[in-house]
Amino acid sequence: MTYLDSAPFAARDIAVAPFLPPAAGIWVSARRVTSLWALAHLGPAGLAARLRAHTAAPDSLEAAT
Repeated sequence: MTYLDSAPFAARDIAVAPFLPPAAGIWVSARRVTSLWALAHLGPAGLAARLRAHTAAPDSLEAAT
């Protein structure tokens, strides 16, 4: 998390903690997938469209895929 400046969060008493997904089962590839991957793979317009679709139907996983 060296890219994150935690000072603005600390100034507002917000704790910042790294999240590491489990290393087994469906989570095996989760450590390699980031929002930057989605941006690079889909492009800005594609990512924005999928995020809009997801927020329109947050209970549907199909909307985000």
